[in-house]
Amino acid sequence: MDDLVNFKKMLEFFVHIMRANNNANSEEFYPNEIKSGMGYQGKNFQKNYSEWRQFSNGHTMDVTVQAGFPLFNKSSYLHWSDTGANIRVHWNQNKTEIASLQQWDNANNKWIGKEYSVDELGLFDGNEPNDLLSDLFHDYEQLMLIELESRRGGVNMKATELAEKLKQNYNLILRGAPGTGKTYLAKEIVSSIIGVPREELASSDQFEFVQFHPSYDYTDFVEGLRPVQINGQVGFEPKNGTFKEFCKNALLQQNDQFDSFDNVWENFINNVDEAGEVVIPQVRSEREMTYSVNSNRNLKEENVSSVHTLTKENIFRVWQGLKGRESGGHQSRMIAVVNYLKDQYNLPDYDMSHGKHTGVNDKYYIFVIDEINRGEISKIFGELFFSIDPEYRGVTGSVSTQYANLFEESEKFYVPENVYIIGTMNDIDRSVDTFDFAMRRRFSFEEITAADSQVMLKSDEVKRRMTALNDAIISPEVSLSTDYQIGASYFRALEDESKNIGVDELWQNKLKPLLKDYFRGERNAEHKLEILESAYFMDDVDDSSEG
Repeated sequence: MDDLVNFKKMLEFFVHIMRANNNANSEEFYPNEIKSGMGYQGKNFQKNYSEWRQFSNGHTMDVTVQAGFPLFNKSSYLHWSDTGANIRVHWNQNKTEIASLQQWDNANNKWIGKEYSVDELGLFDGNEPNDLLSDLFHDYEQLMLIELESRRGGVNMKATELAEKLKQNYNLILRGAPGTGKTYLAKEIVSSIIGVPREELASSDQFEFVQFHPSYDYTDFVEGLRPVQINGQVGFEPKNGTFKEFCKNALLQQNDQFDSFDNVWENFINNVDEAGEVVIPQVRSEREMTYSVNSNRNLKEENVSSVHTLTKENIFRVWQGLKGRESGGHQSRMIAVVNYLKDQYNLPDYDMSHGKHTGVNDKYYIFVIDEINRGEISKIFGELFFSIDPEYRGVTGSVSTQYANLFEESEKFYVPENVYIIGTMNDIDRSVDTFDFAMRRRFSFEEITAADSQVMLKSDEVKRRMTALNDAIISPEVSLSTDYQIGASYFRALEDESKNIGVDELWQNKLKPLLKDYFRGERNAEHKLEILESAYFMDDVDDSSEG
């Protein structure tokens, strides 16, 4: 929520500057020259400006006013540092302020973009950011990412296009030939949506990446039993799988007050884990309850005949004034924990006026499954094949999971509305048949062709070699489909000077073994390989024949 709130404050800040200086004509105006008497006190702007301009994506916003032009002639703009994403404030014919999200169109020599009235954006209304302002903010982020990607060597427009498709369909499969950069593209899609550079995704809690394989199962993905050491002996306790844990985190993040709770909880759990246990007094019974931390990072009650656990979700709900569990069980224990966090860790009171969440800042949480068809899909997802259906996201898709009776809270599980899934798959992989029809209809499919993947290459020579080989693969003499064409990932090695891989080495070590596998068992396999080898080395043959 902080980014959106800061964005609103920066827009209000900018509009006030424009209002106060709309008669300026030749003076440059910068934030460090703010004076009092501008509607807001200049000193307060000076004090908070550094906070308002900082955003979690690592960028800042700056106000630029070009000298020699009056502000009402649209010469001023608010821009994300080091990008071409700009917001301009100007006046229409009725002298009503308009905020415009625009970029300069070099081809047509004009500004292009969307316009919003200041009143529509809810500026200066004293309320939380509204939906329209949220849309403007996310559009602004998108422009910033496109600009940054462009400066790194070209906009991946495919990622931008598929990002919108994912938002509409919730579940997306990228299918295609080997080496077409499906995994790379999946991360580019995530990056464009959540506003985190691809290289930094691993550190984002809005992103998770797993790779399916024949041994991957339900207990890895949803939940199961995991070995633990209890009093020197090996035992088993239930533990959430990667996807279930990811969904729980996404659900908590929908609440705009979660961050303040999360910081306190993580500090508390770390301290209990380090100390080994914590003693928390019960107010009504005057009992003292002793807890340790289990492998799920939940509180486990000690010195009792049966295991009782209190989860992060339980305590968070009680902090909001709700039942920690639907059954109401152990509510007094949870209230005691909340009181302890308030007394010992300065957990603030929950602000009931905020409600559950504003609805304008639900973060996108994206789960990427690489090689999704290499696992046994039905067994890995289990009953969740129902919950991931786009029509049954949220509470309407609640299910009882297979190990639910072993979890103390034993509540039904569902996939939150802000969780999205991207899978990658190779259509010619022999395990493709494991992707059954029940799962197929819950995903939208997008083919990534070898031609699409050429955006990863810079060298025209390498592109020609790749094209020649792929044209030969689908020629009548070889007679394979486009599914067997080879993507640019294989050819990037020729452009990587650090690897020092030549044309011959790439053929012998990478391309030829792959192609031989295509023709395994065919009577004329050697002849087809010769055709493809000739196509691959075509440029070299042409060069030598010219002499």
